[in-house]
Amino acid sequence: MLAPTGPMKERSAREWLSASKSKGMSLGLSRVNEALEALGRPDRDMDCIHVAGSNGKGSACAQLVAGLVRAGYRVGLFSSPHLINIEERVRVDGKSISSNDFDAALNTVMSLNKELTFFEVTYLVALIACRDAGVSIMVLETGLGGRLDATRTADVVGCLVTSISLEHSDILGDTIEKVAKEKAAIWRPGVPMLIRDPGSAKVRNAMRDEAISARFYAPEKSTFMDEAADLAEMLCSMIGYSFVRRQITWPARMQYIPGQQNYLIEAAHNPSGMRRVAPEIASILPKKWSLLFGTSPQQDMNEFLQPLFDLILSNPPVEIITTEPQNGRYPGVKAPIEGLEHIPDPVEALQSFSEDVDLILVTGSLYLCGNILEYLGENVDIL
Repeated sequence: MLAPTGPMKERSAREWLSASKSKGMSLGLSRVNEALEALGRPDRDMDCIHVAGSNGKGSACAQLVAGLVRAGYRVGLFSSPHLINIEERVRVDGKSISSNDFDAALNTVMSLNKELTFFEVTYLVALIACRDAGVSIMVLETGLGGRLDATRTADVVGCLVTSISLEHSDILGDTIEKVAKEKAAIWRPGVPMLIRDPGSAKVRNAMRDEAISARFYAPEKSTFMDEAADLAEMLCSMIGYSFVRRQITWPARMQYIPGQQNYLIEAAHNPSGMRRVAPEIASILPKKWSLLFGTSPQQDMNEFLQPLFDLILSNPPVEIITTEPQNGRYPGVKAPIEGLEHIPDPVEALQSFSEDVDLILVTGSLYLCGNILEYLGENVDIL
């Protein structure tokens, strides 16, 4: 038999990973289950915690990692998307793994010779790399939904669902009850599960249909990150882990960057997220501030923009420039707010502010936040 020649032989693992993006998104568990079995079930070598939700799931994952690391555990994290480098999707004790460690795990996944999506590949890479790094607790953030998300294949010791809103309704269902059921379906029998109370009996009952033994928690009114810490601490108590609470920086989530020019980087990227965070932003805005805004396509752009308009009307900025987030799953929206200065390139847009202000707010898209954090040379570890 002839050995393979040409491009097939030479294609690197990174090129193979990049090519997997063309497969798009494909929900379902059979491919990943088969891959996990072929890999020797790396998920079972760690205690896995599964986190889902429409908003706040990334912040809850960050709080879980920080509190557990502070308590003395070695903790892995799989999250998405990444802000700057793909290695951010796989962290050990809050820090991204090295390119070499990522590539070693990626080569192992590629050697399975299975048809997998980009998300599925990175999920498997995370499990292998974190197991090989000696992780004892692995935090898994769902990509989309819950029931059919690749992360649902892991054996877990605990589950958490953060706040729920109507999102991805073409995939998850056209009512909040249907979306909530998809998220709650990460429940496994006999495993502790905590759900942020949705504040509606109808939604609560829909979630109970999927997660019969789940515990609901109605948080006190607080900041986004404090609520995430409450949920993380309570889940750890339910599982039986020690947890040491502390203030953390989770990149692009109400991230204040002081310097010659001060920045506030906030990745609110859907209507409920923007609604939730706008009052928090308003509470710390100085009198002189400017806004850089860009977004990916929204199901309801008016609903997404309304909290921002309210913020602008109550605290008028000195300048507003809109831009187009780069490197995202979807192209950035061109001129999302009519009548304003629009500069497609985010870095060029940031450099175009001409007035001296005490703060520039960057918001509307996680990808936009990543573009700006990369330009500013900021660390994206969980600090």
